[in-house]
Amino acid sequence: MSKKMILALVEDYDSTSVLTSMHEAGFPVTRIDSSGTLLRSGTSTLIVAVDDIDVDGVIKLINQDCVPKANPFKKRATIMVFDLDHFEQIT
Repeated sequence: MSKKMILALVEDYDSTSVLTSMHEAGFPVTRIDSSGTLLRSGTSTLIVAVDDIDVDGVIKLINQDCVPKANPFKKRATIMVFDLDHFEQIT
C-alpha cells in the first residue's frame, strides 16, 4: 500500500481542534508554526503521512474542524497531497 503526505495550512485558532481530531482518529500529525498571507497572520502547517485510503478521512477532519470565515474570500485551509516514494519510521 502506498503512502501520501498531506500538508495542511490552517489558521492557528483552528489548529488545536484539528490536531485533537486527528489524534483521536489515530492519525499521527506534526504541527509547525508558520505565518503567511498579506497580513502575516498566524498559521500552522500540519504534516500527516497516511495510507492512500485514509487521505479523504484526513481531509474530512480538517473540513469539520476549521471554523467558517465571515469573509468568503478568506481560505479556511489549504491542503496539498503528495505521493511518498519512501516512508520509514525508526523506533
